Amino acid sequence: MRRRLLTYAFALLLVLNGSTFAQQQVLITGAHVDELGELPPDMRLGVFVADRGLVADDEVASVRMVAGTFDLVVRGVAPDERQLRPLLSGSFPLAFMIGNEFVTDRDGVRFATAVLHPYQDRCGSGAFDPLYDARYGTTIPELPDFGGFFNLVYVSGPIVLRATAAEFVLQRGWNLIVSRFASGRLVYEVGTELDIVVVTTGVGPGTRELLPCP
Repeated sequence: MRRRLLTYAFALLLVLNGSTFAQQQVLITGAHVDELGELPPDMRLGVFVADRGLVADDEVASVRMVAGTFDLVVRGVAPDERQLRPLLSGSFPLAFMIGNEFVTDRDGVRFATAVLHPYQDRCGSGAFDPLYDARYGTTIPELPDFGGFFNLVYVSGPIVLRATAAEFVLQRGWNLIVSRFASGRLVYEVGTELDIVVVTTGVGPGTRELLPCP
């Protein structure tokens, strides 16, 4: 009887731990538009965590683009602990054009933001390597409807942020925070899926020399 109770308790603990550590994923579908010319065939789209200086070098997910289109899933991966910082009231602009005047409903939650960058996977490694791969700079990712933009945000725990214009309910893991025009006004929402995102290359990959593939 005691062994049965211990087995049940252990199974319950596993379920609770799985529930506690579960992270939601996001799906972003869209197209890459290169204003500089024809895209190389070995292009990938990566999700790069942005640090405090908005420098994005650590890739947390990527997908190979097919004819300039992509279905990008970000799941089960958290930013490095060093990239997470406290999510405090007014700490960063959650969505474009909303500013940073908001308050949180709890303390102790940390966050990170990420950006999308296409890059040429020159050596076919399936992941970005700054020594070998040419990363393309991009403009702000847009939605097809006029004035639609989004931010990709990771939070270490569920949290609610309240602003004058909207309330943002974020779940542990990755969240898509969207702003768009509807009926003549800005509307904000939080979700896990976005269709037809347009990533536009605005500048070239730079002039630095890349190492030849090993």
